[in-house]
Amino acid sequence: MSILKSQIFGGNTVGVYLEVNNLYGLYPPTILQSSLNEFKKVFTEPLFPLTINNSPLIGVYLTSNKNGIIIPHIVRDDELEILKTYLKKVDQSINIGVLDSIDNAYGNLILCNDKGAIISSFLKDYRSKIEEILNVETLVYDFADLNLPGSISLANNNGCVVHPLSTDADVKYIKSILKVDEVDVSTVNRGIPYISSGVAANDKNGIFGYACTGPEMMRLTEVLGL
Repeated sequence: MSILKSQIFGGNTVGVYLEVNNLYGLYPPTILQSSLNEFKKVFTEPLFPLTINNSPLIGVYLTSNKNGIIIPHIVRDDELEILKTYLKKVDQSINIGVLDSIDNAYGNLILCNDKGAIISSFLKDYRSKIEEILNVETLVYDFADLNLPGSISLANNNGCVVHPLSTDADVKYIKSILKVDEVDVSTVNRGIPYISSGVAANDKNGIFGYACTGPEMMRLTEVLGL
């Protein structure tokens, strides 16, 4: 296990800029080299630089698990080819899926791990395609009175941390879909309920926003099994 509290571009929303899973990670090429060096000490998986339509918001636009990665249609052709080159080095069986939904911040709209996925009602027409790409059971489910399951939660194969307004019924359902040992509520960066904005983690390691408090770190690392 390795964890780090850090910032990217001077802010604590590290999850907005990073996408990591148990096979690889992606980051914007303009982050400081010193930060990248620290991130490579945390994650043993290969890390690759990428933009989406010249945007550094990797964690907002992308979602992934060991089976596949979902990308918005605004990705440039050259960016997509670069990503394909990266993933061939990791595992040639990884599915790469480009969706043409108007609502294309897939990191905010999809909550997934290697065992299941929950998607926003905004993406209900794409459920079958998402299920095919990620190769896991995929269900439409909005909770905490929001349509952003990927933004208000963060999951790995050990557990899932969710928005504080999630109900006991939400917690039970999410646990059953993602097939994890624990689901519990928390915040990041001193009370922010948009969990994935402040964390980038896989099953073993994680990077957290520098403003995360001690109690938040204890809850997050415990639930995610880090």
